[in-house]
Amino acid sequence: MASSSSNDSMRVLEQCRISPSPASITQPPSLPLTFFDITWIYSSPVEWLFLYPFPHSTVIFTETYLPNLKSSLSLTLHHFYPLAGKVRRSSDSANMYELYYEEGDSVSLTVADSDLDFLDLVGYHARESSKLRSLVPRLTQLGDDNRPLLAFQVTLFPDHGIGIGFTVHHVACDGLNLTHFIKSWASTYKSRDHVSLVPPSPSFDRSVIVDPCNLYSELLGGMNSFRSDSNPVLIPAAEESAPSSLVHATFTLGPDRVEGLKALVRSKSKSKSFNCSTFVVSCAYLWTCIVKARGYQADIMTHFIFAVDWRKRLQPPTPDTYFGNCLGPCFAEANVGVLLQEDGIIAATEAIGKVIEGLKEGVSKCLAGFWPRVFSLFVPECPALSVAGSPKFKVYEVDFGWGRPL
Repeated sequence: MASSSSNDSMRVLEQCRISPSPASITQPPSLPLTFFDITWIYSSPVEWLFLYPFPHSTVIFTETYLPNLKSSLSLTLHHFYPLAGKVRRSSDSANMYELYYEEGDSVSLTVADSDLDFLDLVGYHARESSKLRSLVPRLTQLGDDNRPLLAFQVTLFPDHGIGIGFTVHHVACDGLNLTHFIKSWASTYKSRDHVSLVPPSPSFDRSVIVDPCNLYSELLGGMNSFRSDSNPVLIPAAEESAPSSLVHATFTLGPDRVEGLKALVRSKSKSKSFNCSTFVVSCAYLWTCIVKARGYQADIMTHFIFAVDWRKRLQPPTPDTYFGNCLGPCFAEANVGVLLQEDGIIAATEAIGKVIEGLKEGVSKCLAGFWPRVFSLFVPECPALSVAGSPKFKVYEVDFGWGRPL
């Protein structure tokens, strides 16, 4: 059973660094940040955690499985080499930033075992967030202009399970790229030291992101204007200690429930201009449930933020192979009182659908005034709700040979 402290239950077996293999990288060493990337430069790192069944002892794991995990990670990093580098200020301009890789760069890998209750961690019930957070690594700060992008932690729960956790600076890439990376690592691991890259191969051609309206400067300038320090530094927001009472819980919406929500919206919505997708109705349902649960005053506005993939929406469209951020935020709003009504999900769905339809105006129009809009939503009376990730990532297909993640 888990001890009272997550740290007390963790034993570090090894700490090492993994470099891309083979050592020679033929791609350009530096990748300039685009206007899609720059919005994430001060953001907190993203943490992903996969938990798998793994009925093996610590000795068997370290002697039989760990060497292949290391070598397959090294082989995979060769194709995703920017992740082994750093984000830094460009030598050409104080306002330009880049991802920079040089031979010898590497990512941190922590190997540990834990006596936390594995079945408790993978359950859907409320479980302590601190226990889950102990299974993902922290990015080490190397300096204001020298920030690593990626770190890994592999945690064994002897005879029960294994955790693959990693932390990434969002400035490097988006969730689509991360899923491509982790699936490629899993595939290479299963192929036993033979590169098994999940197609398509990543492309690092930054010229496909066209910026005729100079969104880069607008977004960077807007971001800096809201910082107390006029001299920006490449340090993501400090990680605050989470309250000991904070918990994670898992909720599911099955196919029957989703189809029922779609049928309800289609029958009662007066707007027929948007696609009533699984994503839209799921977010709308979530939005109304949380507004009801938190007891907000009925006469104020509530906001829902979600990310949209611009790859197919740009002119010309960005290739599927593009490696880098290609996300933009969407802001939906609705009156709390309207969402509290019996058919509040209809209003929530229409609000989200309206914003998605507005994307047809183009990326320059949609990202104009981005930062003033973001900061205007920081209101204590009704904090904006945001959602991350996408069902299209198909993360439950990340299989190292141990079955589906739990």
